[in-house]
Amino acid sequence: MAQSIKILIADDHEIVLDGLKSILNITHIQDTAALERAPFQIIGVAESGEGVLARLEQLPTVDVVVLDYYMGGMSGLETALVIQQRFPGVKVVLFSMEESDIIITKVFTHNIDAYVTKGEGRQRLVEAINRVHKGERVFPMLKNAASSKTPWRPVLTAGKAPTVLSKRETEVACQIVQGLTTQEIADELSIAFNTVEVHRANIYRKLDINRVAELVRYALEMKLCE
Repeated sequence: MAQSIKILIADDHEIVLDGLKSILNITHIQDTAALERAPFQIIGVAESGEGVLARLEQLPTVDVVVLDYYMGGMSGLETALVIQQRFPGVKVVLFSMEESDIIITKVFTHNIDAYVTKGEGRQRLVEAINRVHKGERVFPMLKNAASSKTPWRPVLTAGKAPTVLSKRETEVACQIVQGLTTQEIADELSIAFNTVEVHRANIYRKLDINRVAELVRYALEMKLCE
């Protein structure tokens, strides 16, 4: 019988914590056997990033941390990055109202396991927890990506983009994904403005795309900038 996924949840609003407990269908089960059959066990709760780290020191059996992107003190992303360093076996799901493409891209490029918007609903969060526990990554479709409404495919942690772009083209592509202008990329990489434009044209040609949003989508799905 599969064991329950042990979860630590964190948010600086008590009402949100209560909502997360409800979403994950967790109640105080007195019967140990029944508890072991539950798909999830919330074994810890915290109200800050600092609290999450303290709880992880006390709870070595945590499988997945679900935490809000915005919290007082350490943000959810800052907390997630510390978890990566100090508790590499723990998966992290950022759960937030924020639906910005820029933030989603930022979270992805920092190699966080999952980002779920609160607008995606309960089932999406449950799915994300299950999938990150299996070693997948879960991210929403970018709003400004190509018009396709196809959900994100699972991105396996072990997966890498095939060798399509040169090293320099990859560097330029990742700078574009981060929102830098052509001049800013030229300055950052110490190359000429026109050289950046040539690289941009080659990137779009090789990937058969014609918009920045499509490049962002490719980078997210193929883990190009990690």
